[in-house]
Amino acid sequence: MTFSDRHEVSRHADPTHQILEEIDASADVSQRRLSANLGIALGLTNSLLKGLVRRGWVRMSRVKRQRVRYLLTPTGLAEKARLSRQALQQALDRYRTARMHVHEMFAKTSAGWDAGAAGVKPVVFYGSGELAEIGFICLQETDLTLVAVVDTCDRARFFDVPTFAPDRVADALELAGPQARVLVMAAVRSESLERELAAIGESGRNA
Repeated sequence: MTFSDRHEVSRHADPTHQILEEIDASADVSQRRLSANLGIALGLTNSLLKGLVRRGWVRMSRVKRQRVRYLLTPTGLAEKARLSRQALQQALDRYRTARMHVHEMFAKTSAGWDAGAAGVKPVVFYGSGELAEIGFICLQETDLTLVAVVDTCDRARFFDVPTFAPDRVADALELAGPQARVLVMAAVRSESLERELAAIGESGRNA
């Protein structure tokens, strides 16, 4: 089970907001550095900056022949604050939506699952990104127990839970035990992930 990418909790990516933040952090920031930090073309960065200057949010002053300094005007500072509040609200909305879907997934996983004599319902997270972090928090309110995490990250543990590379799924499942369920905590399924899940599904362990 997974979520569509619309539920992914991601950093606010409004280029206007980012440019205002970058300029506020450093008046000496160059167009080239802005372009690299925003991941957009230099020409587009130039156009966006010109638009901000026209709006009166950014003031441009030439300190050398080929060097320009950008400063936020009072109006620009107010707009940056407004965009920051908007970005925070959007992030909170995405978090609430993701948390709701995670709760639904956990409830569905737990329903009808007899824990047996051990009284434990072990699960394995496939993914250790932001959704998995939300999942770990939500897990504390359930009768499920996280025993292993599968992901491509380099860290050895996820909230003190051992992690395994994708090519060591079998090791993760062996640690979790035969009754363990695999919960996909990823916003997007890659082809390699689909192959791994298909292999897990054959043994009836993919929730």
